[in-house]
Amino acid sequence: MKKRILSLFTLFVFVLFEFMCTKVVERPVSQVPSPDNQGLVILKVLKKSGEIVEFSEKNPGQVWGDAVYGNVKEILNQVAIPISDVGSRKESRAVIQEIETRSGKIYSTADGRVASIQKKSDRYIVSLKAFPAVAHSVTILKSEVKSVKSALDRASGKRIIKYLKTNSGEVYSRVDWKSLPIQADPNIISIQEENDRYVIYFKALPAAATPVIILRSEVESIKSTLDRASGKPVIKYLKTTSGETYSRGDWRTLSIQEESEQYVITLKATVSKISIAEIDSVWVTRIDPTKTFFAVIGIPAILYLGGGLIIMALKKSCPFIYSYDGKSYIFDAEPYGGATSRGLKRTEWCGLEHLKPVKSEYRLRITNEVDETQHTDELKLVAVDHPAGVQVVPDENGVFHTFVRPQPPLSARDQNNRDLMPYVQANDWIFWQSQLDDKDPEKDGDLKDELTFEFPKPAAATKVKLLFNGCNTLWASEMVKFFLELYGDGVKDYYAAVDSLGPAYQAVMIWNMREELYRIQVRAETPRGWTSLGTVVGGGPFVSENRAYVLDLTNVPGDALRLKLTPPAGFWMINHLAVDYSEDVPVQSTELEPARAVDSRGRDIRDLLARTDDAFYDAPFMGDSADVTYLVPAQKPGSARSVFCKASGYYDIHLMAEGKPRLDILSRFQTEPGFTVRFALREYQKRKSEHLLPHPVN
Repeated sequence: MKKRILSLFTLFVFVLFEFMCTKVVERPVSQVPSPDNQGLVILKVLKKSGEIVEFSEKNPGQVWGDAVYGNVKEILNQVAIPISDVGSRKESRAVIQEIETRSGKIYSTADGRVASIQKKSDRYIVSLKAFPAVAHSVTILKSEVKSVKSALDRASGKRIIKYLKTNSGEVYSRVDWKSLPIQADPNIISIQEENDRYVIYFKALPAAATPVIILRSEVESIKSTLDRASGKPVIKYLKTTSGETYSRGDWRTLSIQEESEQYVITLKATVSKISIAEIDSVWVTRIDPTKTFFAVIGIPAILYLGGGLIIMALKKSCPFIYSYDGKSYIFDAEPYGGATSRGLKRTEWCGLEHLKPVKSEYRLRITNEVDETQHTDELKLVAVDHPAGVQVVPDENGVFHTFVRPQPPLSARDQNNRDLMPYVQANDWIFWQSQLDDKDPEKDGDLKDELTFEFPKPAAATKVKLLFNGCNTLWASEMVKFFLELYGDGVKDYYAAVDSLGPAYQAVMIWNMREELYRIQVRAETPRGWTSLGTVVGGGPFVSENRAYVLDLTNVPGDALRLKLTPPAGFWMINHLAVDYSEDVPVQSTELEPARAVDSRGRDIRDLLARTDDAFYDAPFMGDSADVTYLVPAQKPGSARSVFCKASGYYDIHLMAEGKPRLDILSRFQTEPGFTVRFALREYQKRKSEHLLPHPVN
C-alpha cells in the first residue's frame, strides 16, 4: 500500500468512471458509487484531529451526503501480563484460550472481548478488542442483581454469563430464553463479573434507518424477484430518471417498498458516521474496472477533503502502470505526467515497489483510464542490484544514486512559522499542501507558499544528494486541461508550435520555470542570499515518486544547509525530503525489453515498446490496456534488488476546446508574473461557490 495531518486542501476529487464507456461520468457527492459498479471503497479516514479511523473489509467506508459511513474495524489493544502473575491457564490444541491471574482476573477468548492470548518469552500478551463501536457500558452492583444465568463454554470450560436480571426488573440477555420468555439483545457484546459488580458492554446503537421517497414519475426502471416463502415479488433494484440507483445488493440499501404512488427506500443504518467536515484525507482501494484483477490504489491515492466544496470524482490520468505481485495487479506508477503533446514527450523512471518475480517473469499491465489518447514509445524495466540496506533512487536522467544515510530536516517551517515536520520528516504519505481556503487571489503574498528546511551539513561538503518525494495536486492536474481549453479552436496550432520545439516551446519552458507550476526551484541560503541550485519535477498526483537531485554546495559555507521551496498555491503536495552526503556506491543495473506484450485488441506490441524510436503504442480509448511480460535476469549474489519501469511517451487530452482563443488571458500568462496562479485561485473560488465539478486530467 502505496499521525499528524495533511493540509486543508478543500477539494475532494474522486473521479468516478464507467470504464467501458467512452465518456467520463461525473457525479455529485449525493450520488454514492456502488462498489459493484465502480469498485471503489474507502479503507481509512484521517481526521483533522490526527485520528485515523480504519474500516472493515466487509463494510468499508462510502460517501453519502455530507458524511462517510461504514463499519469501523476492530482495533486490538494489548495487555502484557508477566508469567509470574498468572495462576492458571487453559488451552486446546496448543492454542491458549484462558488465563487467570493470581489476583483472580480472568481473560478468556470465549467472553467476546479477548481476540487472542499468546505467550511471549516471560509474559502473556492478551489482545483485547477495543470495540470502537462500543457506545457504553452499564455497571450493576451484585447487591442490585436478582438473578444471573450462565452457560458452559466447551472450548474453555468456563461459564459465560448469558443473562442478568436486576432487583428492579431490568433484564440483560445475550440469548433467547423461551421459558421466560425473553429475546436476546443483539447490542450486548458481553456481560462480565468483576469483583463486587457486573459490567454489561453494549455495541453502538446504529442511527435510525433513513427513508428515501421516490415518486413513480421519477422512476426509470425496476427489477424484482419472486420470494418463494410469501409468493410475492420483492423489489431488488430501482433506477431513477436522474440516474440514481438503489440495489438490495449494495452497501446502503436495506429495502425497497412500493406504497401507493411512490416507492420507499430504507437505507441501512451504519455503526460509524464521520462528517466530511471532520476529515482531512482518505485512503481508497478499488477493483480494477476491467473486472479481471484486483488493483489497490495505495497511499498515493490519498484523497483530500475539507469544508465547503465536496466533489466526487476519481481522477485517472496518464497511463496507469500495475505491477503483478503474485496474487494481484497493484497500481504502482503513473509516468510522464504533464506531457500533453509530442513536443513535451519525456522519459521517466518509476519505482515499482509491488513488483515480484513469478515463474521467472515480471508482469506489468498498462491501462488508459481517462478520456485521452496515450502514446507510449518505450516501456522497459530496469533491475538494479545493490548492497542491502542501501536505497537506490533515480534522477531525472535515469542515473541511479544511492542513499546510505539519508537525513531528514532538522526543522521545517512555512512563511507563517508553522511547523511542517509532521508532514515531511518521513516518507509516510502524509503530505503538506497549500491551505487554499486561506488564500486571497487578490493578495500577492497569497499566490505562493514559502517553505524553509534546515539540514545538517559537514562544513567541507561541496555537494549533496537531495531525496525529494512530492508531486502535483489534483487541482494542478485539473488546471492543465483548463489552461489548454483557453486556446479554443486554435489549440491544434498551439500544439504544432510547441511540437516544433521553437519559440512557443521555449515560452512554455520559461513560463513553467517562472511560475513553478509543474517544476519548482530549489534555493539555498548563501552569503549572497537565496540562490537557485536547480529544480525538482512534479507528476502524480496519485503516485509520488522518489527523485534524486545532486546539488552543488560550493557557495554554501558552514555546517548548516537551508533550502527553500516556493510552491504556487494549490499546485503541489510534498511528502518527504532528506539529504545524503555519501558518495554513490557501485550498483549493477540491467535494462529489460519486453519478452511479450499484447494489447486488449490482441495485437503484438512488443516492438513498439522495446525502445524510444517514435514508434508508439497508441491507446485512444478508455478501457485500452496491454499486458507486458519481462524475463527476470540473474541477481548478483549477496545483493538486494530494486526494479524500476522506464516509460517514455505523451498523451493528447480529449478537450472541449471551442471558440476563439482567449488571447487576453493567455498573453497575461506569459507576460505577467503571478497572474497564472491568481487566475487559478479565482477559478477555484468560483467553482467552490458554484459547486461545479472539475474534469481532472494529468
